[in-house]
Amino acid sequence: MTATLPRALPSPDGKPVPPPGTTDTFRAFAHDLATGQRPWTAEAAHFIADLFDQLAADWDTTRATGRDDPLRDALTRGGPIRQGTCLELGSGTGLSTPY
Repeated sequence: MTATLPRALPSPDGKPVPPPGTTDTFRAFAHDLATGQRPWTAEAAHFIADLFDQLAADWDTTRATGRDDPLRDALTRGGPIRQGTCLELGSGTGLSTPY
């Protein structure tokens, strides 16, 4: 089963979006991995790495506006933050990792 949580915080007006097709490609690829329709192989890892490499050069300057939105959204949903070790998934460039 695949579920998408509704946003707790709205996306800012004018937020840059990924190039056409990129979101759909990532979403389909992740869906196939999660549902076992695609194995995680060296070829799959290279495919994802190549996509990220194509976006990396200008990501922070052209597409990262509102990059703290997912973190703020998660914190709004999650209540108090517990002390201890955590794993940050989908951290992007890691800008908010110290939080």
